[in-house]
Amino acid sequence: MSSHHVKYLLVGGGLAASSAAAAIRAIDREGTLMLAGQENVRPYHRPPLSKEFLRRQTTRDQMFVNEPGWFEANHIEFQTGRRAAHIDTARAAVTLDDGSNISYDHLLLAIGATPRPLGVPGADLPGLYYLRTLEDANRLQAAADKARREGRVHANGRGRVALIGAGVLGVELAASFTQLGLAVDLLCSKEHPWDRFAGDAVGKFLTRFIEQRGISVHVNARPARLEGDGRVQRVNLGDGRMIECDFAVAATGAVVSRELLRGTPIAAERAILTDDHCRTNVPNVYAAGDCAAIFDPLFGKHRQLDHWDNATVTGTIAGKNMAGVNEPYRVVNTFFSDVFDLTLNAWGESRHVERRLLRGTPGATSLNGGFAEIGFTADGRIAQVLALGEAGPQEQLRELVARRLRVDGREEQLKDPSVSLTTLL
Repeated sequence: MSSHHVKYLLVGGGLAASSAAAAIRAIDREGTLMLAGQENVRPYHRPPLSKEFLRRQTTRDQMFVNEPGWFEANHIEFQTGRRAAHIDTARAAVTLDDGSNISYDHLLLAIGATPRPLGVPGADLPGLYYLRTLEDANRLQAAADKARREGRVHANGRGRVALIGAGVLGVELAASFTQLGLAVDLLCSKEHPWDRFAGDAVGKFLTRFIEQRGISVHVNARPARLEGDGRVQRVNLGDGRMIECDFAVAATGAVVSRELLRGTPIAAERAILTDDHCRTNVPNVYAAGDCAAIFDPLFGKHRQLDHWDNATVTGTIAGKNMAGVNEPYRVVNTFFSDVFDLTLNAWGESRHVERRLLRGTPGATSLNGGFAEIGFTADGRIAQVLALGEAGPQEQLRELVARRLRVDGREEQLKDPSVSLTTLL
């Protein structure tokens, strides 16, 4: 069993780890640095997997975060296809799955998350897919190609797919498969898509918007079981509804594996808990990206933010602090989504929202330029802004959340897009 020591050990091969590596190297050019990633490729951007990459509008080479040779040029030992098997915080060492033992001065856990398994009978049948990695996207491309050649006939050709889950990923996949020529059934467990973070106005607008573009939306639809002759051919909703398909995709969220934390004192709930410097409760152990729940001073609580922007932000903060900087998390979290020609930008925390108002007025199935849905806490402070299309200057919309603004009787001004946000800020 090989054994050696590094100053910085980054466990994880995604955007958070690569952002941390870049931040460390901007400060410390000499300290030994190893990045161990479970996938067999260098870090890549995940948002295009459900969009441009799936539709073959972006190549594999365009997905990667770092240019070929970047790790070598920055004196970073990058091990692909390596999984961390055990952490010994007392000895400050990690054992990899090949038996090698790496001791460290500073450790970053950026192990990401995995798709939440669909827990219904028939979920083990071939023909049910998940999307998290490049290889998952390649499998979905192959499934879509086969369905277009040999699948069920519909009005515009062949191939039917059932999308289980109507969050950001499920809706993006529904749009992409529609653009690829498949008939799409989108199964939404609640009253409208995006129910975890959007209010009724945005949810109902989105439903009309995607239905006009050919997607069949099924609300209050939870799969009871998957059925078929040796593979998934239909989704039984258990209420008499049956969704026929050539394959299905489960997009029901992601979970953080805590197996690696077993036997360690590293504090975790649904994700690894960190302070606002990305530090865990164990000295010299940090966490970032999808696997971490960072303490957000703006909302006064730990938050797991499993989006691209958060991986970049927290990875960078963790890397800087591992290298000796004292940088706190002081940003307004954000994420985005693209669905056909509709763009969503979001800031803030939906779980605190008690009521919402609209700035601007959406059309029946078109944006009319754009509009924003603004969410307030019970005490009247802005907690979240969702902007669809050209809803206003993004920096000002973000600032509404950054200031946790109270409008105090100025709701009518806030609702009126002709009133500049500057007057409210």
